[in-house]
Amino acid sequence: MVFSSYIVWYLFLAGVASGAFLVASICCAVDAVRRTRSCEELAGSAQSGFLIAPVTVALAALFLVLDLGSPERAWLVLLAPFESIVATGAWLVMLFFIVSCAAALCGLFMREVPQWLLWTSWIVGGFLAIGVMTYTGLLLSDLVAIDFWYTWLLPVLFVVSSIATGLAAILVVDALMAKHVQKTARSLWAVGAVLGIFECIVVAAFLVGRFLFSEAARASCEMLLFGDLAAFFWVGVVACGLIGPLLVHILATKVRGTALILVSSAGVLAGGFFVRYCIVNAALFTPMTLGGFA
Repeated sequence: MVFSSYIVWYLFLAGVASGAFLVASICCAVDAVRRTRSCEELAGSAQSGFLIAPVTVALAALFLVLDLGSPERAWLVLLAPFESIVATGAWLVMLFFIVSCAAALCGLFMREVPQWLLWTSWIVGGFLAIGVMTYTGLLLSDLVAIDFWYTWLLPVLFVVSSIATGLAAILVVDALMAKHVQKTARSLWAVGAVLGIFECIVVAAFLVGRFLFSEAARASCEMLLFGDLAAFFWVGVVACGLIGPLLVHILATKVRGTALILVSSAGVLAGGFFVRYCIVNAALFTPMTLGGFA
């Protein structure tokens, strides 16, 4: 295994945090512009994203420190922000944590927050969130010695998965706190279905591209599809994270309830974790050959 299990948790939690903040920021920005009852309810349903983000990204940072081995090494990484993708990502995570904490504290303790401060937190935090979720894919795809990771589709997959899991986390909190299923929550859930379909396409494109790219990348694909990681891929990623939630959406056309949103969202979260678990664990070092960026 190229990275420790701590990195899997780091990639997953950083993705959930950045996705939740981005979804909440977009919903609140839409409400600030349109000022309709439905937009206000949508922003209210997504508010938990501002609380999920700092807590989850703090846990992600903890796993990164555990992977580095000591706080001293983490400090050395922060002192050299542009020397490696890990260092740049650590700075992104730190800045994102600061901005997400500020947004959460404003929402909790300030009755009237100035519009300029809200927009600043949404825009700056949103860009940092995009940076964090993109960086988690670049961290792996930058390693040219591993053909399985060496593709632009990996950052795309992590971005889509981050938004999907962040939205799922918001829906779980909203479903647990609300006494009944709100129309706005169901509209957010419908967006989750679209993201799920897009993620299916990206996963398929990623595997096809890797299978055709090189022998080493093909061996990693075979490990996922038929080998030691097959159970994690087919059950964790495909069944729980992709097909299961989409089937629940189809079922919801006839049966409605909070339980369906909870089950579907929990599946998306589990799938988001296993996507990263499978990709990290399927890595095989590539023989030294000349190749291009697929």
